[in-house]
Amino acid sequence: MADPTRDPVLSSVRGTIVGYVLAGLLALGVILHAVFPRYDWRVVGDEGRVIVVYDRWSGRYQRAVYDEQGNVTPMRVFTPF
Repeated sequence: MADPTRDPVLSSVRGTIVGYVLAGLLALGVILHAVFPRYDWRVVGDEGRVIVVYDRWSGRYQRAVYDEQGNVTPMRVFTPF
C-alpha cells in the first residue's frame, strides 16, 4: 500500500485545495470590506472647510479644518465612550 503523504498527485490536490480556500477567503474579505467600509466622512459648514471622519470599526471621530491655502489642520481623535 502506498504512503499517502508521499503521493505526488495527492500532494498536488491538497495544494490546489489550499489555494482555492485562500483565494475564497481573500474574495470574501474584499466583498465584506466593500459592504462594511471602515471610514465615513461628512463635510461640515457652508464653505466646506471642515471634514468630520468617523471610524466605524473603532467608534472614534476626528475633525480636520482646511485653511484658504488648502493646508489641513487635524484635530485630536475623539472617542465618545
